[in-house]
Amino acid sequence: MKKNEQYTVTCIDDTNMGYGIARIDSMVVFVPKALKGETVRIAITKVKKTYAYCRVLDIVAPSKDRCQPVCQKARLCGGCQLQHLSYPDQLTFKHRHLCALFKDIPVYRPIGMEPGLYYRNKAQFPVQIKDNTVHMGFYRTHSNDIVDIDVCPIQDETINRLFRTLKEQLTVELADGLRHVLIRHSIHTGQSQVVLIGSKRNRWEPLVDTCVKRFPSITSFVYNHNDRKDNVILGDTYEVLFGHDSITEMCRGYRFQLHFKSFFQVNPIQMERLYQTAYEFARLTKDMTIVDMYAGTGTIGICASAYVKKVIGVEIVQEAVENARKNCAINHVSNCDYACRDATEFTCQMKESKEKVDVVFVDPPRKGMTKQGIQDICIMQPAKIIYISCNPQTLARDLQIYRANGYHCQQIQPVDMFCQTTGMECVSLLIRQNG
Repeated sequence: MKKNEQYTVTCIDDTNMGYGIARIDSMVVFVPKALKGETVRIAITKVKKTYAYCRVLDIVAPSKDRCQPVCQKARLCGGCQLQHLSYPDQLTFKHRHLCALFKDIPVYRPIGMEPGLYYRNKAQFPVQIKDNTVHMGFYRTHSNDIVDIDVCPIQDETINRLFRTLKEQLTVELADGLRHVLIRHSIHTGQSQVVLIGSKRNRWEPLVDTCVKRFPSITSFVYNHNDRKDNVILGDTYEVLFGHDSITEMCRGYRFQLHFKSFFQVNPIQMERLYQTAYEFARLTKDMTIVDMYAGTGTIGICASAYVKKVIGVEIVQEAVENARKNCAINHVSNCDYACRDATEFTCQMKESKEKVDVVFVDPPRKGMTKQGIQDICIMQPAKIIYISCNPQTLARDLQIYRANGYHCQQIQPVDMFCQTTGMECVSLLIRQNG
């Protein structure tokens, strides 16, 4: 088998990342955006020792489950992997792969949101200058080439309108040095934020003025300086070009000041369902003390504060702790205490103090938790741990470590935060074995 050779194959299975699986002699071939049972004509793009990748030239015999993608760029763009499946079929696809991954744990059908479009409250658009033309959109799959777009059907419609205006206004001179444009919009408060990210501060005053006049929703326009050569998008220093460095977001009736560097779930509708599921799993009561590990700006703890006696938030980043305390003040929440502490140091102190912890909430990034982080939580001996994960693979790994530390996962409720993609958020309930 060689690169560019063409074959006609039938997919015998699929992967959780949206690839069809075919076989050519002893080689496994991963077929992008192909469904189980489909016959496709392919061209090989990369050959390894036991497997290969390809591109699809033609779908010879489509699956009955295939549908027409909403986006005209879906075949090229790397942003969505499942638009060729109807939304109910996407949920079935995700549920099937989650059940296969968590074999001995009950996994409920994902909580979805029809039709699964125009939901994202944040977009990061890469910018390139090529052939004296500004290109903006999303990266092609497995590439640094940009697929130019005019509209993205999973982004909030205000974000799409803002993006089109910026794309119209950004000349080669204004885009010089730009790497990304970040846009956020809150459906609850109506506020919008634009962040220009790059290595060079250009004369953007007319651009900012045009955008602000066309979009009164803009309350934050920022330049973020980043001259790094790696894939880290945001730099350390910034300048406010208009308004503030934050916008106001809302979740479950609480208001949150959201700095442009702060984490906030990208699907505001599903976010509320996610947290509701987490609180139901925990069975919160007014006599409970809960700990929000790696608390960030305090969203989980503040939203839970009405159901419990006390919330303790732990976060090592001082700016995030200050932000969480400010969010408590904004919402007149008095039973939350946020500590700027190292997690290991905090949990050892909690053990020494013998303060009872009923539930620990933890929502780590995609890479999951470290063994030390898991041990830090287990040393407090909470009756329950609610582990919220955006990466089922690292969740499966970490649940094995929790099991070795005496905590067994009782159930998993997936929440489809990332419609049209292979991504999935999961809420898992862990119970102390001798608790």
